[in-house]
Amino acid sequence: MSVNEAAVSRPFTPDRKRAILGGWLAGMLNTYDLFLPTLVLPAAIGYFEPPSLPTVVQVTLVNVAFAISMLAQPVGGLVLGPIGDRIGRKRLVIVTSIGFTIGTFLLAVIPGYAQWGYAAIGLFLFLRFVNGAFSAAGLGGSVPLALERSPKRWRGLIGGLLGVAPTTGVILLSAVQLVMNSMLSETEFTQWGWRIPFFVGVVLGVILIFFISRVGDLELFHEEGNASKRPVREIFSLSNIKTFGQIFLLYNGYIFAIQAAVSFVPSLLINVLHQPPREVDILVLCGNVGIVLGGILLGAWSQTIGRRRALMLGGAWIFILSTLLYYLVIRLANNGASFTWIGVIGFFVIVLTVAPFSGMVLTYTAERYPFHTRSTGFSAVSTLANVIPGFYSFYLLGLSKLMPYEYTILVITAVAGFLTWMGAQAGPETVDVDMVPPHYEDVNVVEISRSVESHFNTE
Repeated sequence: MSVNEAAVSRPFTPDRKRAILGGWLAGMLNTYDLFLPTLVLPAAIGYFEPPSLPTVVQVTLVNVAFAISMLAQPVGGLVLGPIGDRIGRKRLVIVTSIGFTIGTFLLAVIPGYAQWGYAAIGLFLFLRFVNGAFSAAGLGGSVPLALERSPKRWRGLIGGLLGVAPTTGVILLSAVQLVMNSMLSETEFTQWGWRIPFFVGVVLGVILIFFISRVGDLELFHEEGNASKRPVREIFSLSNIKTFGQIFLLYNGYIFAIQAAVSFVPSLLINVLHQPPREVDILVLCGNVGIVLGGILLGAWSQTIGRRRALMLGGAWIFILSTLLYYLVIRLANNGASFTWIGVIGFFVIVLTVAPFSGMVLTYTAERYPFHTRSTGFSAVSTLANVIPGFYSFYLLGLSKLMPYEYTILVITAVAGFLTWMGAQAGPETVDVDMVPPHYEDVNVVEISRSVESHFNTE
């Protein structure tokens, strides 16, 4: 076998594998960090607040911690995201990963109310803001870096792997919660056990830094014309605002779908439809596993039929099929049906509503922006699109004045499907887009060839 033949037969070099694994780990960490307060604070709130505070205030603090993390994401996306277009994706991921890891470590060792009074909760919320900004901005480097290092014919599959990373973060968080609930008493968790999930985040952050630090990237940004001096201004310029608007529309559909099929399902089934909590937890876990498998398969499928067409099909079936299945779940629950049927249909609601996005939306978003503004564009869209759907609970309350509360989620699901279809329909096909400068594939082949030649010479 010649050197060139060996190079072509090895599309996934160690460098590319590290970039892809780093992108997947960054996506998992972002979701793990975002939802961490919902695991820690409800049980450990007494560590940060005086016991005399009303229960309502304690619950509000949990919501405030989550909201602060959400608000920090656009700040990180717009302030830190452009680093990826100025000095390189790799440097952006390293900077944000170091910031995230240090912030998570400080959260793990922070003093409580007994030592610092209200300053403890103030510092906790500040660090949550910093961590939210770092982890969100890091995706603007890790996702483009991984996709740019992927061979074009494998981009759909790799995008699917990256897209399901947030769901694996939810699964990991659930696993950590399950282990801690089975091993620690309530008193032990409040005193010291709540720190363990943060130390898990620290370990994952160190692993991410290790993988990304060994990825080649910087040579592209030393070349004139490959770096943008003002990427934020460029993506919001009159000539490019249409692209941002199209992806923003699509991404809003994505976030609305997550809210409808993942965030709201436990509350709807347990608190409104009075289904058994244990069975609901199993349903949500199975649904998340289904999202992982479905997202990877749909990502690979989109490489065959095209990202735009696949997203349009996904939007259509969310608008029609997911809404209908959601309606059946509610009707069955109201009529006292067995949870077996509710769980089976609920599983398909979760998977069919979220899997199309998990498999394709990250890839499509990255493909829509040129190399020199990709990190900024990706960061801006993926973080700003959280704002409008983030208030979905208020939309449900408003709709409840027009219909029974349990049926309001049907409107949100239909909106998610409609926005997805409209966003995809308004944009071009991207499956054949070259994500790197024209000479870059040749550079990769040379790098591979050198490694193969070195291997042959050693033998």
